[in-house]
Amino acid sequence: MKNLNTILEKIYNTLGNKYLTDNFDTEPFEFKVKLRKGDRDDDLQDYIIEVYSIPNMPKSLNYKSGKRNGSDGIDISVLKHKFREFIQYVDSSFGGFGRTVGIRFMNSK
Repeated sequence: MKNLNTILEKIYNTLGNKYLTDNFDTEPFEFKVKLRKGDRDDDLQDYIIEVYSIPNMPKSLNYKSGKRNGSDGIDISVLKHKFREFIQYVDSSFGGFGRTVGIRFMNSK
């Protein structure tokens, strides 16, 4: 899984940041990723991608002017879905597990 961590970090630091800076009023983030098996009692997914960011990921993001789709911004849950979509760029065997994969933004306290 260490290889997948590295690959996902690269994807999130390039494609994730491109998506964020193209669409929202934000600066790029520095992402670190830890992929783990969903083995805790509160895990609903088979695998969890824990995404650590500098700076911390906010609870919502505001669209850049001209990018509004009928609202001022998005909730972090929408961003989790978008980051989950990036998994398709990883080794197809990972995407082909037929299992659920969750994204968690892990802000420091």
